[in-house]
Amino acid sequence: MAKKSTKRVLAIDPYSRGVGFAVFEGPAALIDWGLRTTGPRADNGRAVRVIKRLIERFQPDVLALEDWVSAGARRSQRIDLLLNHIASDQGNRVRVQLVSRREIRAIGPSAETKTKHGRATLLASRFPELRSYLPRPRKPWMSEDERMSIFDAVAFALACYPPAVA
Repeated sequence: MAKKSTKRVLAIDPYSRGVGFAVFEGPAALIDWGLRTTGPRADNGRAVRVIKRLIERFQPDVLALEDWVSAGARRSQRIDLLLNHIASDQGNRVRVQLVSRREIRAIGPSAETKTKHGRATLLASRFPELRSYLPRPRKPWMSEDERMSIFDAVAFALACYPPAVA
């Protein structure tokens, strides 16, 4: 009997100076994650090159991106343009799956996934290798820590797999 191949998902979450990413080969198999910077200033051209290198390196079956036009998505115009460019780039030859914020909240109990930090904490407990990347909760006057892009990417990737049957 032939072994069924596992769907490899590369999830990307752009932030102001780069992209966070996560790579899965099944909902419990996180194989790589991290941040790739695009330099000291926001630059979509560099971001596209970084994302294409990630696609070449990991050869995913699915590229998971935030659904930037769905309800609850709040992205800058620059990030909207970047996500649109990546999603519509036929040169990727990778199926793109857009993930809404509502789908991300479904990764765990609603009380734990109500906030981004709550979701990140839940994901860090599910994947202990991510614990060292978990930033402290931010205060209202603080900017979001760029490491949160890793956790958003993990959530995007997990949303691409069907829920486990209990």
